Amino acid sequence: MRECIFHFKVIRGNKTETLRALIMLDSNKTPTITDFIEAFEQLGYHVRLENEHELIFAPKGGKEDYKLDVTRIEIKGETDEQSQHDGELKALVEHLVRRN
Repeated sequence: MRECIFHFKVIRGNKTETLRALIMLDSNKTPTITDFIEAFEQLGYHVRLENEHELIFAPKGGKEDYKLDVTRIEIKGETDEQSQHDGELKALVEHLVRRN
């Protein structure tokens, strides 16, 4: 398994918030649009793809008005990073495991 960390902006009106999320990928796989949509759903954003070229997502209807703009994608394990320890990921996983 490889980690895919993607950075994105939540744009609501004139306010922008920068966040990131994690997708776990099988070896030699790249993230798909479905992977991004599922990751956003886990964060509470129910979205559809609005612009495939720029990876911009919009709400699936309803009264919400925001955009999610994927700005950067990092796939750990594509280079020598694979052997490096990711302390942030470990802390996040430990936090989530303790909550369950």
